[in-house]
Amino acid sequence: MPSELLAVLRQTILAAKPITPKPLAAPLKLEHGWLLPHLLAAEGALWGRWEHWHDTMMAGRIIGSIPLINWESNSAARRMLETSLNCITTHGGWQGWGSWQVFDYFLDWLLFGFGHRGQPLLPTEPSDFTGASERLYQVFNLETLLAWPHDYLGEILAENRHGQHLGFYPTPMEVARMMAAMTLGGEDARCKSVCDPCVGTGRLLLAASNHSYRLYGCDLNPTVLKATLVNGWLYAPWLVRSFPFLDPHNCDPAASAAVSDSLIAQARPELLQLTEHDGDTQAQFEPLKKRRLRRRRPGAHVTTDPSGAGLSLGLPPG
Repeated sequence: MPSELLAVLRQTILAAKPITPKPLAAPLKLEHGWLLPHLLAAEGALWGRWEHWHDTMMAGRIIGSIPLINWESNSAARRMLETSLNCITTHGGWQGWGSWQVFDYFLDWLLFGFGHRGQPLLPTEPSDFTGASERLYQVFNLETLLAWPHDYLGEILAENRHGQHLGFYPTPMEVARMMAAMTLGGEDARCKSVCDPCVGTGRLLLAASNHSYRLYGCDLNPTVLKATLVNGWLYAPWLVRSFPFLDPHNCDPAASAAVSDSLIAQARPELLQLTEHDGDTQAQFEPLKKRRLRRRRPGAHVTTDPSGAGLSLGLPPG
């Protein structure tokens, strides 16, 4: 039945006409988590991962197999996202050197809609974004992203000037899938820890989510971390809501710095040792870990702690 429903949904999406946002008759009032019921209903009918997450959480132990996702991109989803981004600004398109502000607003809007704890408020609309939330409400289509699961956010960011300026070039999804299959395939890897210390938009962890529940990610850039969180809400529930019986430390904000430092202590290249946990903004990104370059006092040299700090989670090298 899910495969038949997926086929019908895809046909419906491809046949649909583009939506042009219009002024709403009444002011739009969105509550924190307003989009989550729609996500649970649509994803549950197609892939069943959030239902599996719920059943596993209630059982308090590993039960059954991980529902697999077939990663497959489609231009319809890409067009929908581009239309959504373009409708945020009140003039022109979203591309340009200030595009990261549009991209960031979009990610914050989605995380607020999903009920992410780190985004409890609807993002503020700058003067040139006035009415953005109402327009997004009309244009954004959640089911399109679920019909063809893929890291579209990483794809868009890699092609954007801001992403290229940052040197953001994500691993192709086909390569990420192959790496996950070679590393985790052929055995029961559901309890095996997987860490990407330069997580980007989360492609390696998305591919690994077909095999493992224990997914960890770190990065310096807040925008890509938000994109990974959005991808987790869409496709990999245990990436944004860790199982406490498997990863109690990752569910405890008080242990966040220790977990972050433990991950980096085992990571390569050594350049990652020049970073430190960003406790100032970490709450926005839990359970992912936000890093920053080590702060330097005037006249001081950068030093690293080769042993790492805090917990030893037994994670494999990154």
